[in-house]
Amino acid sequence: MSTLTSKPKILERLANDPHSIRRFSVAEYHKLFEIGVIRPKERVELIDGWVVKKTPQKPPHASSVTRVVRRVGRVLPEDWTMRIQAPITLAESEPEPDVTLARGEEHIYDARHPKPADIGVLMEVGDSTVLSDRRYKGALYAQAKIPEFWLINVVTRRVEVYTKPRAGKYQKPVVYAEGEDVPLILDGVKIADIPVSELLAKS
Repeated sequence: MSTLTSKPKILERLANDPHSIRRFSVAEYHKLFEIGVIRPKERVELIDGWVVKKTPQKPPHASSVTRVVRRVGRVLPEDWTMRIQAPITLAESEPEPDVTLARGEEHIYDARHPKPADIGVLMEVGDSTVLSDRRYKGALYAQAKIPEFWLINVVTRRVEVYTKPRAGKYQKPVVYAEGEDVPLILDGVKIADIPVSELLAKS
């Protein structure tokens, strides 16, 4: 059974090193883009106050994200918006989940990113090089009280569904294997049952 870990070792070292670069607030992070310190095409995100480079995507990861977008997009109600690898704004972080299902139509997010109260489900695709970071993001999502987090695990070919965040942690996940269907639930309403096999790149 998988668990959502605390900080990756690199973030622990930075946080405990008095000589490391200081952490940034979300507002300061935005300012770094505005003044050109961070260029728009740089693949970074703000995690717990640290500006972190995003891991390059391997083909199975990219293919699985595409599959998730196509399959979930077919059943998503019109009053929900799907965002792909786009920022969400948390108290001290601005991660970019692989898939965000946010309430309302697209125009709501023309001038801001979704916040926890806007979000129904977050989904992250993980392969062998990024699973620990994905699980750490899951801990961030629990702290922000995101109601549901999916970890689509390309390595084990399973989907781990975390729900009911309490005291900064999700309950143990319900794990769905190939041959099973994952229920997509938004605001307590089941929208569809989605086959795990349709979310994963072919092995």
